[in-house]
Amino acid sequence: MSKNFTLLLILVVLYPFNFSHAQETITDYSTVYLEKLIATAKENYPRINAYKARIEIAKSNISKEQLSWLDAFSFTYVYKPDNTLNILNPTFFNGYQAAVTLNLSSVLQKPANVKQAKQEHKIALYDQQEYNLTIESQVKQRYFAYLQQFNALKLQSKLVSDIQNISRDIRSKYEKGEISFDSYSLGQNLLSTAIQNKIAIESNFLSAKALLEELLNKKLEEVL
Repeated sequence: MSKNFTLLLILVVLYPFNFSHAQETITDYSTVYLEKLIATAKENYPRINAYKARIEIAKSNISKEQLSWLDAFSFTYVYKPDNTLNILNPTFFNGYQAAVTLNLSSVLQKPANVKQAKQEHKIALYDQQEYNLTIESQVKQRYFAYLQQFNALKLQSKLVSDIQNISRDIRSKYEKGEISFDSYSLGQNLLSTAIQNKIAIESNFLSAKALLEELLNKKLEEVL
C-alpha cells in the first residue's frame, strides 16, 4: 500500500477526533459583532416594535385619564329673551342662564382610573424588558450555533480538499498499476463520503444562518 494512501486512511481515521477537537474552540467569535446583532434584533424584530407600540398606547391612556377630569363637569346654558312670556313655565330671570353640573361618581372613579393607567404602563415596560432579555438570549444562542456550523464547514472543506489531493495521487498510481483496484475504490468512496458530509454541513450552516437572520429581520451581510 502506498504512502499517500496510508496518509489518506490516517486522515479518515483521525477525522472524528479533529472535528470534535475543533469544536472545543469557536473561531471568528466577536463580542462587538454580537452586540451589533443584539442591537439590530431589538431595532428590527416585529415583536419588539409591538412592545414599543403597547408602551406608547399605555402612556397615551395615562394622559387621557388625567385630562378626563373635566368630563365630570357639564356646562349648560339657556337664553330667555326679555320680551318672552311663558305662562306654563314661568321664569324669574331673563337673558342667558348658565348651569354647571357635577357627576360625583365620575369624580370618585378618576383617581383609580389614573392609577390603573399608570400600572398598565409599568406592565408594558416590564413586558418589554423581559422580552429584551429573551431576544438577547435567542440571538446569542443562534449566533453560537451559526459559528459552530461555520467552523464545522471550514474544517470539512479542508478535509475534502486534502482527500481530493491525495485521491488524485492515488488515481495516478492506480492508472500506473502501482496500487490495486480495491485500494483505489476505497479512496474514491472515502472522498465521496467526505463530499456528502460537506453538503450536509453546508445545509446545517445555511439553516443556522437563516435562523439568526430571522431575529435580525435582515441579512447578516447588512450588519456592519
